[in-house]
Amino acid sequence: PVFNELYSEVAKGNEAQRSIDSNSQPDYRQKLEVELKELRDSEMWQAGAAVRNLRPENDK
Repeated sequence: PVFNELYSEVAKGNEAQRSIDSNSQPDYRQKLEVELKELRDSEMWQAGAAVRNLRPENDK
């Protein structure tokens, strides 16, 4: 059901319009930075960064 709703929103153009409206706001950059900081500070993001550092191509 969730995927059907998401697909419907995309198919109707609602998701694109939501992005356009959000990105057109004067405080878009500030809000984006807050969201990105929240992601960067999350445990999952930190774990991903640690795992990426362990990749063989990083052993130079």
